[in-house]
Amino acid sequence: MPAPASEQSHPTCGDVVVQVCMVCSAPFQSVQDCLAHELLKHSSKPQKQLRQRLSAITKLFTSKQTQSERSELHAALIQSPPDCHLRAVLDFYASDLKELEECYGQVRNCIEKELKGRVKVYPFGSLVTGLALKESDIDLYLQPCDVPPMVHKQLYNKVSNFLRRSKCFTDVFTIRHARVPIIRCKHQLTGLSIDINMSNPNSTYNSKFVGELMRRDERLRQLGLFLKIWAKKLKLIGHGSMTSYCLVSMIIVSLQVQHLLPSIKEMQSFCPPENVSGVNYAYTLNFMPQISPQTSTMELIRNFFVYYSTVDFQKSVVSPFLGCVLDRETTFGTPGGGFPEYEEQLRAMEEAVGEPPEAFQLDRSMCVQDPFELQHNVAKSVSQLSLCYLRQCLILAAQASSDPELQARPAKLYDYLLFSLTDKLVANQYNDKPTPPKQQKKELKHEPEIPPITEPKATNLEVVAAEHNAPPIVRTHIITPTTNDLKCLRSSQLASTYEGTRPICYYWVSCYVDTIKDVLAQLYVLNVESMSDEAHYYRWRISSSLDSWTGRSFQRGSGQSFFAHQLQQTIEFMKTRPGDPLYAVNLRGILSLVASDDYKEIRLEVQPLPGDLLGLQRNSPLTKLFKALKNLLGNYSFKEKASTWKYYAQSDQSGAL
Repeated sequence: MPAPASEQSHPTCGDVVVQVCMVCSAPFQSVQDCLAHELLKHSSKPQKQLRQRLSAITKLFTSKQTQSERSELHAALIQSPPDCHLRAVLDFYASDLKELEECYGQVRNCIEKELKGRVKVYPFGSLVTGLALKESDIDLYLQPCDVPPMVHKQLYNKVSNFLRRSKCFTDVFTIRHARVPIIRCKHQLTGLSIDINMSNPNSTYNSKFVGELMRRDERLRQLGLFLKIWAKKLKLIGHGSMTSYCLVSMIIVSLQVQHLLPSIKEMQSFCPPENVSGVNYAYTLNFMPQISPQTSTMELIRNFFVYYSTVDFQKSVVSPFLGCVLDRETTFGTPGGGFPEYEEQLRAMEEAVGEPPEAFQLDRSMCVQDPFELQHNVAKSVSQLSLCYLRQCLILAAQASSDPELQARPAKLYDYLLFSLTDKLVANQYNDKPTPPKQQKKELKHEPEIPPITEPKATNLEVVAAEHNAPPIVRTHIITPTTNDLKCLRSSQLASTYEGTRPICYYWVSCYVDTIKDVLAQLYVLNVESMSDEAHYYRWRISSSLDSWTGRSFQRGSGQSFFAHQLQQTIEFMKTRPGDPLYAVNLRGILSLVASDDYKEIRLEVQPLPGDLLGLQRNSPLTKLFKALKNLLGNYSFKEKASTWKYYAQSDQSGAL
């Protein structure tokens, strides 16, 4: 049994400690000591970057739409009866499950009828778990019923073509190169977004477990719903941050450490295995203890905040399978580290699939293990800067939910958790930061004087967090090679020339980088200025005054290559769009490509220039370019990319990647 990770207690309001490190949570008695520690130990300078993150989030929270939403929620909270404030919050944000189920029924019948019974449609995600919010989409898995079943590519293309022809669906968007390829579309009648997956049934099993757990006790569903609302409102879920499933996995562990839920390992010991591709999805909730009637949902919420505000994510793995937080190094970092079930599952998956699965990604900023698929880190998308922001939100939420004054005024407590928490982070940045007189510039050589602590309760992390800002908003897209991609590269010419010098994925990365360069420079006609060509890392400053990426068609004539078809459209756009105000833009930003150490992943990132806090708004030119580029790469077959790509030996020798 792996040893639980060491957890560090957090200072209370009465302690002298007023500052904690944004990365490792080490306590300090002054801001100066903490800054010195961060500069010496953590080169990412999280204080400055968190300041940028808060500035960007401020723009969203001070918008008319958010303020109007806050006023409406405040009115609903004021009007709600005693002990019904949480219900008012959930009713305000939660989706109508009956409407989602009706929409799912229509979509299922439409797809199964069109494909003449050759597939079965199964829901997963928030529709099954019961944690759907008003902006939630519908997630579907299509299971082939043919004998033998259709191959994935054939089914994917058939469904994609059907959706584009159908009058029931609109805005069809294919995402072929994700970890799990999906088709995204919108249901015409209800306007609900739909994600369709045909290659990985794992999510249906996960959703079934979470849904059954949430239905065991209404307080558990309220806990999951509120924390999802909280994380969405504070932008803790999204690009470069947590996923909803990561949050649910953390909720499961918070219940397990309170002995309100057995570990997955314990559940599986009471039932026969249910293996799917080497992963055991069996469980039983029959031995789950009853939650005391005296325990309120708010108490469960507070326990979640308090527990995770003390966890050192830098050194830990959150494991629902074992029901605790593990130490990274002793559990995964050394061979035979005391987690035999993990090793056994890797072997079972290799036997079932025929190739070794990817190991648990231990090098990420945050590690949360999938409850069943033990080699899957569901927090792998969380960046270091997002983790810093998450820690501050957890600490402030733990303080607020434990404050007796706020507990006595639930309407104010919920408003604080959803809105005022960020108000505190931002307001203190401007209002509580003293401005030194000009003559003090001469005294910088001397040891700085520590300001007196007059209100330790107020400075407990609210003032501290306001001093730290984080990353500009970044949109991220992960590209991974498919089996067919690698087959395209295993041509006789490539194998005979480069066999034994580099792994095959190295050439996949090289091909993709060159392809994206060609798309930016030749198809989108952007001004591309190189900022870095380091190993595994490309960074370009991009700019343009003409929109040449929207309105593109991917339907080409027979015999015409994809690139030639797109280039033809570019030529036409450059003739017709200059001078048209509809296509005049002021696009400026930074596009980065980061390859993983094993060349099995490319992280494509787009961000505005420093100081441009609104550069990635929903309808900004940079956001539209990012979405258009993802769509184009998804429709551009790798076989054609590889056929037109020429790899030069000098690139290999220079070690550009």
